[in-house]
Amino acid sequence: MTLISRLLGFIRDILIAATFGAGSIADAFFIALKFPNIFRRIMAEGTLNMSFIPIFSKKLPYKDEANIFFREIFNFLFWSLLLIVSIFEILMPAVVYLIAPGFLQDPKKIDLVIDLARISFPYLFFISLITLLCGVLNSLGKYLLAASMPTFVNISMIIALLHVQTMEIQNTRAAALLLMVSFLLSGILQLAVCIHGCKKHGFFPKIKLPKISDNIKKFMILSFPAIGAGGIIQINILIGSIIASYEDKAVSYLYYADRIYQLPLAMIGISMGIILLPELSREIAQKNSKNINLIQEKSLEISLLLATPAAFGLIFLAQEIIMVLFERAFFTYVDTIATSSALIVFALGLPAFVCIKIFQVMFFSRENTRSPMIFAGITVLANVIISLLLFKYLGYLGIAIATTISSWINLFLLYRESAAKKYFIINRRLFNRIIKIITASIGMTFILFLIQKSSSILEFSEGYIVNFLILLCYVIFGIIFYGIICHLLKIIELKSFFRYMR
Repeated sequence: MTLISRLLGFIRDILIAATFGAGSIADAFFIALKFPNIFRRIMAEGTLNMSFIPIFSKKLPYKDEANIFFREIFNFLFWSLLLIVSIFEILMPAVVYLIAPGFLQDPKKIDLVIDLARISFPYLFFISLITLLCGVLNSLGKYLLAASMPTFVNISMIIALLHVQTMEIQNTRAAALLLMVSFLLSGILQLAVCIHGCKKHGFFPKIKLPKISDNIKKFMILSFPAIGAGGIIQINILIGSIIASYEDKAVSYLYYADRIYQLPLAMIGISMGIILLPELSREIAQKNSKNINLIQEKSLEISLLLATPAAFGLIFLAQEIIMVLFERAFFTYVDTIATSSALIVFALGLPAFVCIKIFQVMFFSRENTRSPMIFAGITVLANVIISLLLFKYLGYLGIAIATTISSWINLFLLYRESAAKKYFIINRRLFNRIIKIITASIGMTFILFLIQKSSSILEFSEGYIVNFLILLCYVIFGIIFYGIICHLLKIIELKSFFRYMR
């Protein structure tokens, strides 16, 4: 379902690029879209997943107790989010001035951001409650429904974009407003579906006046460091957006590049983290050290087995990927070159981005949210300093470079602490396999390079369908050659794989 969602997301972004390109309206839309998403990642993905699931998973054997805990947290979040959203709606002009100061020189642009942000921000209310409900479903092992939620967003926005194309109002204020309304409506639909899904399994929320119980106190004790960790990282992203607002089209270039590398990140790191957290929490509660070590080692190995060749592939085919997906209508060749440069830089950090998701789960499943928060703070400081130093000389690329460097710093700090606390230490077997994975990825890229240089058939032309098929060929060849090299290096055993498939 994550794959389907991301593919639909690509279709959505292709349509966005064709509708808005990389201009002032696109910049305004992406800033307004990023605003609720930043808070979503702070309050929803970080706090709820990392604070709620470990406690809820331990209470699941006693269903009545788990139900009480769920209802209390849902009720507390309902009223808290309602208050937060109301305050931000009132103060939105001041907030927008802070997050996009570079837009102040263009009154129409800043007014559009304010209007779009007022439409988009209530999405935070819906998605935070949805994330809590998805946490219940994931803890019950019902991953399919929870993973399907992003498809509603993408389908809703695709329908709106097709309507914009039909009305022929591309790259206009009206088109941006219509698209943002579709984004908000998808949140309402997702919440309704999630409530129905949880009700089928005996967990139905009830709204009443909030009361601070022992469950809420424990939840908040764990939540504050998680909010800090997630918040600091998102402040990192926000600072990047603030700096990028001073360069025309920079917000758009970074958005499109970010969307590409988010596919492998979501497919590998985020999906692995979603499944790993409740499983690891249960094993830790039972103090089963053998299973704990096995789960952690295999999660990291599988993640790197997939993320490393993805990073090499994105670097090798960056320009071709951007060209095939986005270069049409309002998105020009110049935009392709600029966006592909950012994608290459982000791809260099992809293995770190993925591994951070795994290592954070190792801490959160042990109810240790403090260490990731401290490391996130150090990472942000490094990111801000590097961004400010490089932006003057490299523009938006300096922001991308800072993001990648800071991600590797974060991973180093997380691993060092996990080794010190004996959560996880890379053994010789895993280290050797990581070296083999890197070798296989380099080998795959070298073979693709030879094919590119020696074959006239696989040269990109001006035809969209032809270019798409050529890009697909490179992806398929990359997968095949990577699989063969991994088999030769005994990273994976094809006989075992086919026996398992049967």
